[in-house]
Formats: sequence, structure tokens, C-alpha cells
Amino acid sequence: MRRTLLLFALIIMATSMMAQLTLTTKSKKAKELFTEAKYSNSFTQREQYLLDAIKKDKYFIEAYWVLADDYNKREKGEQAAELLIIADGEKFERRQETLLYLAETYYLMGKYDLAVQTLEKVTDLNLTRQKNALSKKFMNALYLFENPTEFNPVCLDAVNTEFDNYFPSITADGSMISTTVQVEENTQHGKFSHEDIYQSINFKGEWQKAVPLDAPMNTPRNEGSQSFSADGRYMFFVSCDNRQNIGGCDMYYAIRRGFGWSNPINMGEPVNTMYWESNPVLSPTGDELYFISNRPGGLGESDIWRCKVKILDHGMLQFSAPENLGAPINTKGSEFAPFIHADNQTLYFSSNGIDGLGRGDIYMSKREGKGFSNPVNIGYPVNTHGDESGFVVNAAGTKAYYSSNKIDSTSNRLKIYEIDLPERLRPEPMIYFTGKIIDANTKKPLEARVEIYQLIDNAKQYESLSDAINGSFTAYLPPNGHYGVSITRPKYLFYTSPIENLDNVMIVEMQPFKDGNRTVIQNLFFDFNSAEILPESYATIERLYQFLKQNGRMKVTIEGHTDNIGTEKYNLELSKRRADAIRQALIEKGIKEDRIIARGMGRNNPIATNDTEEGRAQNRRVELVYGQRSEERRVGKECRR
Repeated sequence: MRRTLLLFALIIMATSMMAQLTLTTKSKKAKELFTEAKYSNSFTQREQYLLDAIKKDKYFIEAYWVLADDYNKREKGEQAAELLIIADGEKFERRQETLLYLAETYYLMGKYDLAVQTLEKVTDLNLTRQKNALSKKFMNALYLFENPTEFNPVCLDAVNTEFDNYFPSITADGSMISTTVQVEENTQHGKFSHEDIYQSINFKGEWQKAVPLDAPMNTPRNEGSQSFSADGRYMFFVSCDNRQNIGGCDMYYAIRRGFGWSNPINMGEPVNTMYWESNPVLSPTGDELYFISNRPGGLGESDIWRCKVKILDHGMLQFSAPENLGAPINTKGSEFAPFIHADNQTLYFSSNGIDGLGRGDIYMSKREGKGFSNPVNIGYPVNTHGDESGFVVNAAGTKAYYSSNKIDSTSNRLKIYEIDLPERLRPEPMIYFTGKIIDANTKKPLEARVEIYQLIDNAKQYESLSDAINGSFTAYLPPNGHYGVSITRPKYLFYTSPIENLDNVMIVEMQPFKDGNRTVIQNLFFDFNSAEILPESYATIERLYQFLKQNGRMKVTIEGHTDNIGTEKYNLELSKRRADAIRQALIEKGIKEDRIIARGMGRNNPIATNDTEEGRAQNRRVELVYGQRSEERRVGKECRR
């Protein structure tokens, strides 16, 4: 997780710096101590080796640089600056390079004006490239600092513990927040720390005290970096040093059933590898997973990756081979803590590879085609010279939550903060739509596949399974769309319907399959007095095709029906042509011809009065009749009559 990653990255960066340095000292003992520091994974031990090396040669400039770099990584900027000011003395070699290190130290301390002033003292033409790059970074930070955004971060005292709190995640309705906590315990063997998942409930507008989740979510090992699916049906998290792991830290998920959770399920290959994976977050459409990894094939130290997700029966998930999100999101540095909003358009994430205010800033990007736009820095004072990450936003787009260790001047602990999000940084507002699925005969809740889509362009807005215990589902939708819903479950009839009112709770009674049963196929549209299928129908036809494909032995009859306007002969012909058009569309998609019969019923079987426009609209319909053979027998009997 975050602290584990940070410690690993800092050791690697410092040792990499050592490997690249050409040493100026002639002291054999100083060189030996420097080498000992190079191979030490303990900050305290490294510090002592480097201090001893400086004692052996007080002008050993590279030892000053590496020790200052270590202090900066541990956020001890004052000590780093003191060392580098000494190393800028007249008798030291490579003083111009020391000024570069000192300028960057001031930058990491948030003293951007001093960083700019120190950099101006660098006059060595051989350092022009490095100077120009730092100048751009420092001036950008100074501009952001001097032009703050209208933020007022509020510390969530009830959510925060006495330890480090980070990676907040919030349910889309804002009713529950979860965090990763670096728990510290004193044992007989000394101080011990591990990461756990904590949770807080919002009750009547007030956050309650955060408490750790029970087993099997939390164990004596490291768990955290958790997130919820938009509908709250899934929790994703990371577990380290687990026997089931493929690597050191693997991604897991659990399925919510009623008020409880399933046992954690390892995502397996290819999303988990022998490398490092973390920060999983599911798209609101339920078909993409974003996460970070340091696996080969990336652009930097850790990148944001994305893979396709398929929801299988009983809620199990299947993951495709991941793809790198690429530039401009990923850089040569580290990207982490991605969050895709419920609008499925706005991505928030943290990065230390883009010029910002400090060690890791929060950025926003919008979806553009298959990629994302150039990231925009969220701005000061959310971003500081410290360590900000885990930016998540509620469905309405009004409030955001994140962690920082620099807002509170009295503590260096990471804490969770809440802000009101300014208009320019908001995603598209979303509203939630809920429903419940039950068996039409027994009235018992059902687990069924729910898909909500735009009628105009067939764009998927949501896909998941209803809760197996209570049959409920929750989707987050743009308020101004026109939507259809498709619900399927093995051994039950195909169900589609337009969503007429997003404010109402949709109760769906699913009919068990029985030979001869019939259902109205909603959301099919034709031109007036025509059999030409309108584009708004394609989404429903696609889902009907998928239903027939999944039920490969099923044979059906498609019946066209009309109202009583016009002659009986004309209506019979029109209804037959419309049924034929639907049949042909399904055949073109791949359904075999012998599985579908098309029949025109004309105006002979009304299901409502033809005396009102509302009733006539109900009579103009297409029905799906299950069990083609029984229909053939019935037609034969009618013909003989």
C-alpha cells in the first residue's frame, strides 16, 4: 500500500543516485563507508555510515548529497538544507551542482521563492538543461501557490485515528467512508505496524467514529487501498504477504450480500502478477477496472493500468489482460490512487511525475475518445509540498475527500479531509436510481443481471447483479438521459422496460420460463406506418440477441400487434412486416433462422382499450412468445378451424 510503496521507492531512488555518482574523495575509508551505506536498507544505518564518511573527509561532497537526499525523502527538509548550505562552502568541489540540490530542497519544503532565488545562482552552462527543467517546475509551483483555489479543507476528526490515515473511499451516495490506517502496536518484541481497513458511517449528517473491519477483510497482515463499486455491491482492496498471493501485494474483491460480505476473492492473473499491484477501482458501468502496477511495459516507476471486467453468474468477476493507460496520464514518475467518478468521464489521480507543488499532487482529467485529456492540477491548498493522494468525489460531484500530511501544522500524520468542490473541478452530477427484483410467483428476491443503457446511442450506463439477499440494485445516472433497463436471469423470461421516472423505485417481477409464456418487448420503435426500425431500438435488439445467444436451445415467436386505426388487412400486413424486421435483425446478428418465427397479429389481440391514445399505444407492441413448437401447433389448429 501507500506507506509500503513509499518506503520501497525511496530506498530504490537513493541507491540509484549513489550508483550514478563519480566520487571526489581520496579517502579509502570514506569510500568504504559510502559503499556500506549504498547497500543498507535502513535509513538510520545509512545515515550513520554517511555521517562517518563525512567525518573521514569533511569535503566529501557526494556523501552530503546522498544524505541530504535521504533527509528530503524522510521530509526532514531543514536538515537537508543545513547540509547543503555547508556543502556550498568555498573549499567544496561541484558547488554549482550543490546549488541545484539546495534549490530542489527548498522546493520540497514549500519555500518556492527561495527555490527560485537559489536556482538563479546557477551559472554553469553545463547545467543549463537541468536548470531550465527545474526553473519551469519551480515557477509553476510558485504560480499555483500564489493563486490558491477556493478550498477550505475540513479535517474529519471522527474518521481519522491517531495513526496515519489515507486512501479514503466513499460510497457514491456519501453514506459510508472507508480508509486505510497504518496501525501501530507495541509488543514484547518491539514496535509493530500493519495496515487495516477502517469504516465510518454518516448518520444524520455526522460521521461516526471509524472502526476496523472484522476478519476476513482485516488480518494481522497488511490490508488496505480499498474502494467500493458505485452501487456498493463490491469492495476491492489489496492484501500483502498473503499465502494466496501471486506477488507481494495482490488485489482482491468481496461481494456484498445483504448486510454482509463474501470471503475475499483473489483477482488472479493476469491482473495480479509477481510485481506490485494496488489501488483497484471499478468503473461505474461495471466493465472496467483501474489500478496501479510497477510491472514491465509501463512508462515510469508505477503506472495506472486498465482492464476489462465481466460479471459472471453469482457475482464472480473475470478480468482481461490489462492495458497501460499511457500518456498523458502516465509519466516517468509514479502515478497512484486513481478514481473514476460515477459519471465515467472524470478521472482523478495522484502523480509525482508532473510539475506540481511537491512530492505527489492530485490531478483531474476528462475522457477524450479512448484516452484522457491533459491532467489539470487541482491546485493549492488541497495540493501542498507534502503528500496528497486518494482523491474521491461523491456522485453529486459536490464534495471530495483525500489525505494530506501538511495541512495540519501540529502533526506530520496523514489525515482525511473533506472539501466542497469548486464548479470548475466538478464532474458531471449524477443521481441514483434504485430497484428491486422479485419472482412474480413467490415474491421472493432474486439475483439477476441488470443493465441500464441510453436509448439513443446504446451507451451502457450500468451493469451489475442485484443483491442475492434482498434483490436490490442501485445505479447512478445523468439526470437528463433517456434510459432503458434489461434484466435477465437463467430460466426466467426476457425483460426490458423504459425508465419513466428516475425518482421512483422500480419493482420488477420476473416471470419464470414456461413453454407458451409471452412478454412484451419494450423499447422497440418504428417509423409511423412503417416497418423501418428506428435507431432507438438497436439497444433493445442487441440485448434480445444476447439473451437468445445465452439460451442457445430456445425457440421463440415474435408477434407484431397494432391498434385498431386502419383496416384489418392493412394492420395485419404492417404487424407482420414489423415482426419480420425484428426477426431479420436478430438473424443478421447470428441467431439461426429456424429458432425464430415471425407472425403478424394485426389488431386482433388488444391488451388495452382502443378508445384512448394511451390504450392504443399499449396495443401497438411486439411480443416474444417462448416455445416455438407450441406456437406452431396452435397456429395449425387455428388454420384448421
